[in-house]
Amino acid sequence: MNNCYVIGPTGPTGPRGPASTTIKVNSTSTGAPGTNAIVTNSGTETDVLLDFVIPAGVTGPAPSFTIGCVITGAPGSQASVKITPIF
Repeated sequence: MNNCYVIGPTGPTGPRGPASTTIKVNSTSTGAPGTNAIVTNSGTETDVLLDFVIPAGVTGPAPSFTIGCVITGAPGSQASVKITPIF
């Protein structure tokens, strides 16, 4: 299929578009565990300043482990400990 184009005179200049937008991160803070993340614009439509609130994760259980045999080495030697996790 062949396309044909007709070129005419240049039309008038159109209206000026909106000003360019800038986007910056203003602040990031930690919210309470279990709450929703929040993002708000504390700036304007053209100078965006984003404020983030990211909830903390829930605290996991404390680790449990045992320390096996500890042997004192010769002076100047590297220390070594065998740690066994308890699941």
